[in-house]
Amino acid sequence: MKMKYIFPIVAAGCIITGLSSCEDMLDTKSDAYVYDVPLNNANDSLYSALGILTQLQNIGERYVLLGELRGDLVTVPATADLELQNVSNFSTQAGGGYSSRRDWYSVINNCNYALAHMDTTIVEHGNKVLLPEYAAIRTLRDWTYLQMGLTFGSVAYITTPVTSLEEAEASYGKLSLDDLVGKLAADLEPIAARGIRPLDYGSVDGLPSSRFFIRPELLLADLYLYQGKYEQAAQMYYYVIDRQELTMPVEGHSNHWVTSVRDEAVYDGNRSYTDEVLSLIPYSSDAKEYHPNLVNLTYNTSPSILPADGFMAHMAQKNYYQIDRLGISMISGYLQGDVRGMFEFSKNGQTHQGAYGTFATGPLSQQTMIAKFYDNSDEKSSVTNPDNTMFDEEHPVRIVSHVSTYRTPMVYLRYAEAVNRAGKPSLAFAVLKYGLRNEVVTQGMGEDDTKEPLIDPAELEDKKPWTDFTAKKFDSNYGSAMRGCGWGIPLDKENYVIPAGLTLDERIEWVENQILDEMAAETCFEGHRFFDLLRIARHRADFPKLLVDKVSSRFADPQAAASRLADSNSWWIK
Repeated sequence: MKMKYIFPIVAAGCIITGLSSCEDMLDTKSDAYVYDVPLNNANDSLYSALGILTQLQNIGERYVLLGELRGDLVTVPATADLELQNVSNFSTQAGGGYSSRRDWYSVINNCNYALAHMDTTIVEHGNKVLLPEYAAIRTLRDWTYLQMGLTFGSVAYITTPVTSLEEAEASYGKLSLDDLVGKLAADLEPIAARGIRPLDYGSVDGLPSSRFFIRPELLLADLYLYQGKYEQAAQMYYYVIDRQELTMPVEGHSNHWVTSVRDEAVYDGNRSYTDEVLSLIPYSSDAKEYHPNLVNLTYNTSPSILPADGFMAHMAQKNYYQIDRLGISMISGYLQGDVRGMFEFSKNGQTHQGAYGTFATGPLSQQTMIAKFYDNSDEKSSVTNPDNTMFDEEHPVRIVSHVSTYRTPMVYLRYAEAVNRAGKPSLAFAVLKYGLRNEVVTQGMGEDDTKEPLIDPAELEDKKPWTDFTAKKFDSNYGSAMRGCGWGIPLDKENYVIPAGLTLDERIEWVENQILDEMAAETCFEGHRFFDLLRIARHRADFPKLLVDKVSSRFADPQAAASRLADSNSWWIK
């Protein structure tokens, strides 16, 4: 069934309407809703769960922009909309477009209504049939709360349906981000402990509906990581990795040079970004329905968001280790540049985009722009965009069909972040350099094995269940850095290695810096960067130095920006 048909049915017949005014969305007396009716069958719960997604659509674009514009990977030119400039410069004003909390609370309010009216005791064929919907909606509510906390710094934690946001905020008061994280973790723990089956309604509008919902274990892992409960976070990430049999393959999912003279390359079309999605915010296939404006914001003769110069320079300077194919035991060439960013061919100086790149349409040429949004979009000849001359008869308008919220590489990199801080830096580094599979985690561990271990044996002595990657299902697991720095990176013994002579704390910090680098290369422009910087900076004794240094580096006056950002109150949307 097409999503454009499902969602209006939901709006008219059950809980949500995406067409109501903002005030109506909080009005439980509105004629647009059927209230005080229990959700006591599978159809009711289906419409309720899918209906909430129409509300979630309203924050998809902001989720990406608010996570990236405040980080260090994106810049906003002076020609961009003033609201975007204010977010990027940490100078938002109350009353501005990004300061409104109403769309976020609309999601929460409708989740609260569904949760209050859902009868989870109903049993059919021996199963409590509404538990999966209940768990999915509760997780969506808590995810929305977390995004609000990371955006605004403090949030009114409301768990019952309300008719007035202003009155609710006044009566409930606001929780700090730290207190909110604690509340959300406590809310999700009993849900995650039950191992409730994930929600899945089959294909909806060409998208697998199982991706519309976030696994509670995954969100709980993020909350534990934020709290500094590293072993618990590692356990939760591993649970999802193990249950969903997640791996990071390189064949078909990596940009790489075919020869060491850089005259031929294999380009994956940002396949990892489009194919390795675990959860997403879906949009209709109908181009005339509402969609995020992300493509238009960068793919434009007057772009509003661009990759930061410092990020592109850093990517261009990284080492690249050339081999002919997997299984080769020697490096045939050393090049420069992480090709997850952009290729530059040696013969003619032409470039090919990875996450960013240059584009040309007829007589128009354009500066380096974000390509991920373009690659995650569909051509729609049924609509036009006369305000953007980058689109013409030869280059139809492109529409983003979804915004991803979790992807496989993101889970592995956060798993690495957790196990590193849990005192296992070489295991964490193996996620980046080698990939966690049987031959990696067992090399050098047997009495008759004369090979040098790739992971410090002391880190695996405790045999924690969440360190076990010996199962055959992990055989295609390779290092994340191999996706952009060459398939030969596991063979390097001089450069991409943990330096000798460091204390454990120093090794942990060195590896954490590499993880942060990998997060930039692998998940750039996806909405996570500011939150990654904030979370990782909190792991360190000199908090918030890491965040301040990284973000201030993209400003014309880094010292002045650093002085302003030293006050945490400046980080939040006003």
